[in-house]
Amino acid sequence: MSNLNSVFDTLRGWPDGSALEASFEPDTGATVTEGTIVSVASRQLAPAKVLRMVNDALITAPSLPSSGRGKAYVVAGIGGAWSTFAIGDIVEWNGTAWTQIVLNSAAEPPIGTRIVAVEASAAGSFAGGEEKIFVYTSGKPNAWVAAPAPINGNRIKIVGANSVYENKFYDYAGTHPSGAWGKAARQIEAPALLQTLSSGIKTSTTKPHAWIVIQGNDQFDGKFTNKVTCIKCSSGAVLKLATTIANTLASGDSVCAVSGVLTKLTSGAGMQWPIGQVVYSNGVTGTGGIVNVATY
Repeated sequence: MSNLNSVFDTLRGWPDGSALEASFEPDTGATVTEGTIVSVASRQLAPAKVLRMVNDALITAPSLPSSGRGKAYVVAGIGGAWSTFAIGDIVEWNGTAWTQIVLNSAAEPPIGTRIVAVEASAAGSFAGGEEKIFVYTSGKPNAWVAAPAPINGNRIKIVGANSVYENKFYDYAGTHPSGAWGKAARQIEAPALLQTLSSGIKTSTTKPHAWIVIQGNDQFDGKFTNKVTCIKCSSGAVLKLATTIANTLASGDSVCAVSGVLTKLTSGAGMQWPIGQVVYSNGVTGTGGIVNVATY
């Protein structure tokens, strides 16, 4: 594997086979340089039942053309073509007929049901919430509650049985409300580089995974554009890292990352998650400092 002129080299060992190299998109406007220690978070959203929910207040089925394929409704009455359904069902137009996607629970959608509102002309509880995710929530009365607006790079899987979008992933591109959901080119979950890893004092008991950037988005070219390429720090790898504090680090010291910068792990309240243990330091102060770190 080429190190792409990185400030570090992989000396021995090999990262997790699921992530030897991975390309991620940083937060909008963020510049991440090679050698930075980062965390990778997912822009994947919890699944939804339908992709194009229109209305939850109709008592008679609307007359839709074939081009309306994929539009969904919460049945509020069993008039017209909805006579075979029940109030509270979620149904979808497949281009020629209505299909039940979600079975009602006591004449309303099951608590926790998630939907994506239609791209235009949402009505009823979804009015003004085009392309947002809504969750059916218990209360007095139960109601649809809008989640925060989608952001660029969000990905969602549609899981409603018999939906025309069933088991497909969709990406949100742009800034809401001018952005849009589109079918994902890669039908997989979507991690994204969201922030530099801050592993100082922690209250969380969940260990974050640390990654090392081997090509930053400060190196623009036709292949990577604004993305960065990383490898995951994992047990058994020894990494050669540039640091300005090599003179303060010795073999056996544990190190963590604070805002993407290598830092000596110190005792204190809360929890700190180490990246690994120093096995060598060249002792140089400031620029030119190098340490070898065996990852945990």
